[in-house]
Amino acid sequence: MIKLYGFGPGVGQPDLSPFVMKVMILLRMSGIPFEKINGIAGARNAPRGKLPYIDDNGRIVSDSRFIKRYLAETYGADFSGGYDEPTLMTGLLAERTLEESSYFFAVERRWIRPDGWPVMREAAFGAMPAPLRLLIAPLVRRSVLNSLKGQGTARMSSAENDMLCAENTRAIASLLGDKPYLLGDRPSGSDATVLAFAIAATARAFPGPIRNAILAEPNLAAYRDRLASEFLPECDLAML
Repeated sequence: MIKLYGFGPGVGQPDLSPFVMKVMILLRMSGIPFEKINGIAGARNAPRGKLPYIDDNGRIVSDSRFIKRYLAETYGADFSGGYDEPTLMTGLLAERTLEESSYFFAVERRWIRPDGWPVMREAAFGAMPAPLRLLIAPLVRRSVLNSLKGQGTARMSSAENDMLCAENTRAIASLLGDKPYLLGDRPSGSDATVLAFAIAATARAFPGPIRNAILAEPNLAAYRDRLASEFLPECDLAML
């Protein structure tokens, strides 16, 4: 059985990482059984030093994009939903908008802002013994800040980050329209990404403009609830 390594649940979400949730959804879509292994310590054994990664009887695959490809090539999982190439490429652009842009805004909201960090610290490190938590948590936070500075998000104001994230949210909501799934009447791999990010950004524990932008789009909020019940029943919608 495939073992999926993630951070673990928190703030009502099946995992603190949208990328881990994305892989959970892909596995559910494909019907492939898996066991989830929780704990930030798992990152030490990850090929790229990041979660998620999977262990499929000794074969290690990391990065949600490559895990998706592995499931398709090894197990014949079809994430196309039967859509044509141009439609799938539109979905890919939506995924990249979230993974390469909105993700960093959400990280800044959780890890850097004064009201977000205490919540994230408890969610990510609260299970650690106090001496270890006091040592590890600031080191990880400093590493995140340095990464965001290099990427550019930490060089902008919170208001600027929120504005750009709201624009991304509006683009996704516009693409979704009144369709049951992102691309039409059937789920596709792109839904795994959009659903994971919609859940990750709307925890009540992290109130503010990013969460508000998603909830201000009725179709996107309904999409989140509907697909969470279908693919991530562990999600506590009352906390979103």
